[in-house]
Amino acid sequence: MASTTVTIKKADPTALGIFSYGFSLLILSIYAMGFYPWSESIVMIAPALVFGGVFLLVAANWEYNNGNTFGATAFGTYSAFFLTFAVAHIGIVAGWFSSLEVAHLIGLLAVAFAVMTFFYWMGSFKMNLALNLTLLFLLITFILYAIPLTSLSSSMTSLMGKIPDALKPAGYVGFVDSLFTMWVGAAVVINDRWELAGLKGPIPTYPLTKRKSK
Repeated sequence: MASTTVTIKKADPTALGIFSYGFSLLILSIYAMGFYPWSESIVMIAPALVFGGVFLLVAANWEYNNGNTFGATAFGTYSAFFLTFAVAHIGIVAGWFSSLEVAHLIGLLAVAFAVMTFFYWMGSFKMNLALNLTLLFLLITFILYAIPLTSLSSSMTSLMGKIPDALKPAGYVGFVDSLFTMWVGAAVVINDRWELAGLKGPIPTYPLTKRKSK
């Protein structure tokens, strides 16, 4: 009797990763835009540690298991950003670091992650428009955080003016970027359900390259 091999489709962890980073960025952007007092932004420790840190790291591990180097590396590095962000701010509460020291650190991290995001953005030109725009706006967001935070003085003045007003441009661009993450994440989750039902997914992501015909 011939044996029948059943192929089980692996789940796509992209939605978990993109939502984890997207909603962490959304919360940070809301504070940066000035919707709430900047003094309250210390509560960002919680979502940065759990949602942007741990959940992104889990998504990165699953991407490695799926053989997705791009997704695993991107989610893993952004997890490192949010975990470092959280630990640094815990240091403020514990009295290990001053606010100025942490601001300079986050600014330098933003410089490093702007460089990494540029590489991810270049790679996304072989993927789809939704992800390409997500990474482009994230790149701009990191740059807009890097400029004021790396130039911040003890008087809380930077090249872009006084903190926290100097962070508002980054907040606005970050907010727009979080909307792009919702587009990408929703496409992964909803289109998957439709495709399992034998239907074409309703949310387009606009591929930037054509698939090679077999």
